[in-house]
Amino acid sequence: MGYLEPTSTQGSRTVPIFQKVLEMARGGFTLDATGLTVGETIPAGTPMVFDEETRKAKKATLTGTAPNETSDAKGLLYTDVKIEANAPVDVVLRGTVYARRVTPEIEDAHKKALPLIIFSESR
Repeated sequence: MGYLEPTSTQGSRTVPIFQKVLEMARGGFTLDATGLTVGETIPAGTPMVFDEETRKAKKATLTGTAPNETSDAKGLLYTDVKIEANAPVDVVLRGTVYARRVTPEIEDAHKKALPLIIFSESR
């Protein structure tokens, strides 16, 4: 029997991007939609940062210039999330992701910030 992705009311992805999820941030978070367009979708696998106290999560950012860019990423978004008020967000902290299925492509600085996530080149 194969591994099945959980059903999500948020996501519409039919091809899983995670090969294996070993650890997720506990308790889930609410999307901080500041600066985002309501109605658009953030794809699964997007680098995310979260605050344990406020229980808010947002897209990770890059600082600096290549090749010295750094990222504040703490994990990857588990499922596609439609941007709306109080959208639920789950973040993967440790596991394996199919790097070729993540869109848009993750920057090297994000990968460096996520040492517990394996970016597999298999299909």
